[in-house]
Amino acid sequence: MCRSLPECWRAPAVRSGPAHSLLALSLLVWLTIPLGAAAQVGRVANLNGQVRTDQGVAVKNATVRLETEEGELVDQKPVTTAGQFFFTNIPKARYMLTVTADGFETYREPLNMAEGADQYEASVTLIPARKLPQAETEPPALSDGQAPKDARHDYEKAEKAIASHKYGDARKQLQAAVGEYPCYARAQTKLGLVMSQEKDYKDAETAFRKSISCDGGYLDAYLELGQLLNAEKRFGESEPVLEAGLRQSPASWQFYYEAGVAEYGLMHYDQAKEELEKAKSLTSQPSADLDVKLADVYVKEHSFEKAYASMQDYLKLEPDGPLAPRIKAIMKQMESSGAVQAQSPAFPQQN
Repeated sequence: MCRSLPECWRAPAVRSGPAHSLLALSLLVWLTIPLGAAAQVGRVANLNGQVRTDQGVAVKNATVRLETEEGELVDQKPVTTAGQFFFTNIPKARYMLTVTADGFETYREPLNMAEGADQYEASVTLIPARKLPQAETEPPALSDGQAPKDARHDYEKAEKAIASHKYGDARKQLQAAVGEYPCYARAQTKLGLVMSQEKDYKDAETAFRKSISCDGGYLDAYLELGQLLNAEKRFGESEPVLEAGLRQSPASWQFYYEAGVAEYGLMHYDQAKEELEKAKSLTSQPSADLDVKLADVYVKEHSFEKAYASMQDYLKLEPDGPLAPRIKAIMKQMESSGAVQAQSPAFPQQN
């Protein structure tokens, strides 16, 4: 990444990503789910489920949160040793189910419990967190040669800790590195990534901004800060950060993608489409996240054939991905409603 930003961009491991965590809500209209959101007095339901890895193994250290659509916490519980969770006597409404566990990406799924049955089941599949970028694959930052030997040594120790998923140890080493040399831009940026991994988003933002102020040409910091602000829905703040990155690296699809996410969040759908399509044209490495976000934008402008094609692209990349069942259901709804013509299946038919 850095100044040349090669095709090695990853989605944030913990911050709520635009696709791996949650299929954008505008696509959900194709599921023909009633939209009543408020809990109805005297009507309750039960929710149970199990959290597994993508290999089918129960996750024992997960935490399950149930929130309203407005983000208010309803209940939060750890799973059992078998990875199971139970919520009882919940007012019937629409909720957001969020599941977190060390070493895995955050899982989010909208649940409609406003109508229908009184018993609901959720099957949660967690995906291992993507590894943080390794220093040896990154071009040098301006401050690398200016950092004292002890600071560089602490940074190397942090890299080894990250490789072993020991983020607490990595944080200590990185804090030591920037304590020795506060303008060590690479260490500040990596510290921000580790802080994000630990959900310490406020301090992560501070580290990213410090990196930018010390080395305005170190593009990792712009991209990571833009991702963080987008994940926190601070789209108006992320927009200028991403624009600054694009001015220095106008051929970087990653910046166009995040800029598209920001424009979408600001409800500038035409601009979002332009940015996302530009990202698609620049990358030689397919991105499932990008395909889902493009599908969402196309639905907004009623370009259903394009939305359908983008969903097919997603399924080609992740036929068993976390969004695959929902996307398949949406595609079938599109076909049955006449919004698109039935086409050859983009995913294998089960016998």
